[in-house]
Amino acid sequence: MYLATVIARQGKAYIVEDEQHEQHQCHVRSQAQDAVCGDHVLCESQHQSQDVIESIQPRVNQLTRIDNFQRTKTLAANIDHMVIVIAALPTYSNLLIDKYLACAELTDCRASLVVNKAEYLNQQSIDIDQLENIYAPLVENFIITSAHLGYGVSQLKRVLRAQTSILVGQSGVGKSSIINRLFGNTDIKVGSLSENIQQGKHTTTNAFAYPLDHESKIIDSPGVRSFTPVMADNHQAARGFKEFQKFIGECKFANCQHLNEPGCAVKRAVELGDISALRYASYQSICTENNAH
Repeated sequence: MYLATVIARQGKAYIVEDEQHEQHQCHVRSQAQDAVCGDHVLCESQHQSQDVIESIQPRVNQLTRIDNFQRTKTLAANIDHMVIVIAALPTYSNLLIDKYLACAELTDCRASLVVNKAEYLNQQSIDIDQLENIYAPLVENFIITSAHLGYGVSQLKRVLRAQTSILVGQSGVGKSSIINRLFGNTDIKVGSLSENIQQGKHTTTNAFAYPLDHESKIIDSPGVRSFTPVMADNHQAARGFKEFQKFIGECKFANCQHLNEPGCAVKRAVELGDISALRYASYQSICTENNAH
């Protein structure tokens, strides 16, 4: 038996990396069939065939969404750092950013915001100062990059060290291009088993963990058109907005949902400009989605 971390899944095949940083191809027992990228698993060696994932160790956290069939789907587990990638093209969505930030806050996960495709910023009507004013206070790092030109990638690489990070964002923002630019350095290796499961050039249909070094992994997640986080109720959604927290205790009613109730301190903070109106609009949209499920 040995402990390992799931770094890729393709159908019923899994690639895991053990504590000696060796990769193994595995299949799973039925009790471990829900293993996802980032899971710590207990594996049994099978010298004549594929190794077997016997069980999943308890998760520190997990990134979960509701899919198009209203099913809960876990994308990755045991994440230290969420890197939300937007771009000058395609047009970014504040709501999507805010949904990811809420997930990071609720799973006790650090968050960074990366604005990629910097070469197009001057051509697009993007108010980068407004974007930075809203989000820089809410994230650990606000980074402008160009995967095409290499701009900002070294700064991003520094903040990825010594943790497991996941890159999330809508399709076409250049997450895989950022990964490829990072992989231009000779200290980044992809094992032969990983190369096999990728089947050549990587297009992200499942989450895939790249070892930046022995202490750092970067999970490239599938691009999305929309993202519906799993929220138990509107109170949980409010806990995902960190700037709400200092006002919530000042509401007139203890069970205030910060929507239509009188004496709401959060709504008053929005009116006074202490909370971004764009962020509050995202909160309202998330609550509307919650109530529809």
